[in-house]
Amino acid sequence: MGNYPNLSEADYAVMEILWRDGQAKSSAIAKALFEAYGWSRQTVGTYLKRLAEKGLVVTKEENKRDYIYIPAVTKEAYGAEVTGEYLTKYFGSLSHMVAGLMHNEDISEDEIAALETLIREYKEKK
Repeated sequence: MGNYPNLSEADYAVMEILWRDGQAKSSAIAKALFEAYGWSRQTVGTYLKRLAEKGLVVTKEENKRDYIYIPAVTKEAYGAEVTGEYLTKYFGSLSHMVAGLMHNEDISEDEIAALETLIREYKEKK
């Protein structure tokens, strides 16, 4: 495992709010997750506590009942690490992963052009 622990689906739901908003009060997170999933404030508090223990969020006390939670890692950084681990575990190399996707997916001309642009830009940086 890399720098960041794996996120469960529930952990991801909480992090998605924080990544979207940049930071949020525990009450706002609880309200959003109650509306989306019917989670209680206590359930949300448990997930927030676990994410803080994992080092994925930073906590600031606003008052006795409310805390502000801030993501300690960006969605992009987390995603890049998870993608790299997935690539290594299941494909072994980037070229094998792309070949597998191209074989099993209907890839549009726009997506192929975007990939070609990314490769060209990467080569120019090197």
